[in-house]
Amino acid sequence: VEYSANSHTSYYLFSTLAKLELRLCWRIQQTLLDEGFEQFSNPDFVKTIGIEGISGDIEGKDLLNLLPTQDFGDRESLNAMYLVGGASKYPLISYFARHTLQNPQVLPLNIFSIGRQYSQVTEENSSLLNTQQSTAITFLNISASRSEMELNLDTIIKLYTRILQDFGEVRIIQKGASDLDLCEETRYVFQVCLPVSKKFVQVGELSVEGDYYSRRLMFKQKDEQQTYRNVWTLSGTLLNITRILPIVLETTQNNPKLIQKFYD
Repeated sequence: VEYSANSHTSYYLFSTLAKLELRLCWRIQQTLLDEGFEQFSNPDFVKTIGIEGISGDIEGKDLLNLLPTQDFGDRESLNAMYLVGGASKYPLISYFARHTLQNPQVLPLNIFSIGRQYSQVTEENSSLLNTQQSTAITFLNISASRSEMELNLDTIIKLYTRILQDFGEVRIIQKGASDLDLCEETRYVFQVCLPVSKKFVQVGELSVEGDYYSRRLMFKQKDEQQTYRNVWTLSGTLLNITRILPIVLETTQNNPKLIQKFYD
């Protein structure tokens, strides 16, 4: 890995690490497809209305916005354009705004996207654990009812655990009310332990939104009686690939041949 002088968070992956990043993406992609997930390709950009509708943060303080042009303004104009990445929840969930599922029999629906995530970084120290650009896998689960959502929640937590246990000791933390965003009923954070420093690193998160997005974004299902009903969602970052790389490096530094198991 090489860090660029252009920014303290700019980096380039070479050789084994670059190949490993690709291999992990392909590996998780195949796991999700085998589990019945559908793959989406999302844009890297979203405007203020998408940010405010999904997170309630009308200023997007933790996000990167583009310089104003004739098509959009700055952050204060409330018509800004943000660089969030195709693996961000913003473009994925925005796709369903003002959308009606005419055939609710397809539910539950599991969707995922592989790509980049962008966010502001305030830390001065450079490492793969705090970068503005990350390679990540995000997902969205859409359910027909609260009871179905709760069943899917248990299934997805088990899926998270099964994927992460290959990388080391896994810790799951349920966040308290003071740490939640406006859209969340609860949030689970998934951490993996760095084997040398014994530090737990967050590599994924799962948000339970209930019917928040259905009500706020007018995303509905239409039943056989032609009645519009809410849908229920779970979403989150299934795996931050960039943050997993240091864990693999520490795991294999004394025995480089162990890295082969992550290619299997």
